[in-house]
Amino acid sequence: MAGTTTRLMLLVFSALGFWTLWGFPAKNNLLHFLGELSEPGASIPGPTYYPMKQRFTGIGPVDKQLTTLVGFFYTAIDGNRIDISLSFLNLGSQVLAAWILITTESYRAGNKDSFVITSITLLGLAIAIVGYACVAPLWFAFHLWTSKVISNPRDWNVILDQPIKLAIAPVATLIGFGIPSAMMALPAPSVLSFDSKLNWTAAQQGWPLWIYLAQKTIEAVVAWFDPMVSMRTEKQKRAETIKYMRRAYLFALGTSAGAHLLYTGLGLAAYFLPGALSTKLQVQLQPENFFVPPNPFGDDKATMLSNGALWFLQWDLIVGVLATMLWGIAVRLSASGEQDSLGAWIKALIRSSLVAAAVGPSGAAVLAVWNRDELVLKTKDA
Repeated sequence: MAGTTTRLMLLVFSALGFWTLWGFPAKNNLLHFLGELSEPGASIPGPTYYPMKQRFTGIGPVDKQLTTLVGFFYTAIDGNRIDISLSFLNLGSQVLAAWILITTESYRAGNKDSFVITSITLLGLAIAIVGYACVAPLWFAFHLWTSKVISNPRDWNVILDQPIKLAIAPVATLIGFGIPSAMMALPAPSVLSFDSKLNWTAAQQGWPLWIYLAQKTIEAVVAWFDPMVSMRTEKQKRAETIKYMRRAYLFALGTSAGAHLLYTGLGLAAYFLPGALSTKLQVQLQPENFFVPPNPFGDDKATMLSNGALWFLQWDLIVGVLATMLWGIAVRLSASGEQDSLGAWIKALIRSSLVAAAVGPSGAAVLAVWNRDELVLKTKDA
C-alpha cells in the first residue's frame, strides 16, 4: 500500500510542480515580466541597461524561448541578488546530483529495454524547458512502476550493462553542464562582454545535449584505445559496477552537499550571526524570505522580475528535490522488500530527513540508492 501511495504522491508532486512553476508565475506577474524581454527595446534584467539579445539561432519560436530562459537565468547570475544566486546554485547542484542517479539507472541491465528510462537526453531537455519539479517526478513515478530493478531487485538487474559508461558520466557531466554554467556565471563586462555572457547563458540551456555529446565522444576515445572495453564477463561487470558506482555516487554526494551547506549556512548566519554579514546580505538572506516562498495559491504579486524568479527557484527546489528524496527512499526499500511497510517508510523518512539536513535532499537520495546497490550486490563479499 505504501509503495502505491509513493507513486501517487510523485504524480501529485508533478502536478504541484506544474502549478508552482507555471500557474503561480502566471498569477504573480513573473511570466509577464519575462514576456517583456522579447519586446523591441527591452533591456537585460537588473539595474544595468544593455539591450536584451533576442536572436540566438534565427528560428523565431526557439529564439523566443531562449530569450525567456536567458532572461530568467540572467537574474540569477548577474550578482545583484545573492539570495537568487544562492538559490540557483543550490537548485542546480541538487539537480546535478539527481542527474547522476538518473544516468546510473538508465545504464542498468534491468532497464535497458525501457525507452522512457534510458532516453535521458530527452528527459533532460524536458527538464530544461518545462522545469525539474514538473518533469522529474513523472520519470521517478514511471521508474517505480515499470523498472525491473524495482520489481525484481537482483544483481543481474542492478548491474550496469556497460560499466565504462558510468565511469565516464561524471566527466561528461562536468563538461556538458559545468563548463557552460561556469562561463555564463563570469561577470560582465569586467570578464565577459554582455553579448558573450548572454550567448553562454543561451548555450547552457542545451546542457543535456552537451552531456550526451561529451559522453559519446569520450566513449569513442576510450574504445579506440581499448577495443575490448565493452566486452566484459559477468564477473567483470559486477566488479566494475561496484567500483564505478562508488565513484559516481561520491561525485553526486559532494555536489549536493557542497551547495547545500553553503546555501543553508549563509541563510542561518543571517539569522544567528547578523553582524557577520553586510547590511545588503543581511536583508536578502533573512530566513523567512530566503528559505520560505509565498503561498502559491495566494495572491502575492512580484513587483519585479527578480522577486518572481526567487519564488520560482524556491518552489522548484522544494517540490522537485523532495520528490527526488522520496524516490530514493522508495528505491532503497524495494531492495529489502519493505516498500509496502508503513513502519519502514516512517523510519526511512526520518532518517533521510536528518541526512538531508547535512548533505541536501538529493544527497540523501544518493545515499539511499547507494545503500540499495551495496545491499543487492553484496559488495562486502566481492
